[in-house]
Amino acid sequence: MKNAAILAVIVISTALIIGAGCITDTEKNIQSYRIIWAGTPPAGHEMIETELSHQIAPYDGVVYDNVAVSVSENGVMHLRVSAKSSACGYPDLYDFTYQNRELVRTGYLLEAIPESVRQDAIGIAMQDPGIAGALSDGAGVPTVKRILPETSSEFYAPKTLLSVTWIDRAVSALVDMDTRRVVETWSGE
Repeated sequence: MKNAAILAVIVISTALIIGAGCITDTEKNIQSYRIIWAGTPPAGHEMIETELSHQIAPYDGVVYDNVAVSVSENGVMHLRVSAKSSACGYPDLYDFTYQNRELVRTGYLLEAIPESVRQDAIGIAMQDPGIAGALSDGAGVPTVKRILPETSSEFYAPKTLLSVTWIDRAVSALVDMDTRRVVETWSGE
């Protein structure tokens, strides 16, 4: 039962990880993308764009082509950011609030990962005996998401990891691509 609860937490966490603060890899990110506002940009959008450039960063070796920002307000300005790269099949999604000239990240779903890296992470995950056993009679296509250091520190170490999850089998592996090993697994059993 405990494993099922942990799996539920990781599956939900990889769907939209709630957190705040800056991405630690942003110093490596050289802004080469253009920001596209859905509708009319809010007053002070230049300041928001500067803050965004410090709080979003693609997977190592990937460059964002464009960053689309949509805004909604309900007492507080909420920003939904979709960052796309032509090198990746999926976008990175970020959620922020902007109030009192402060941009705070409230969630993320980071899937802008090159296909070769995705496949490599899946292969590493499938080498884990627990994952392999859960998938012994076949499984669907897993999701692969980037987990930021401030979140991965709760499970392993403060570094970027990849989460490989087979939702149809209720199994998930946290993969350290630097060491090429699974550092944590979860199962719904």
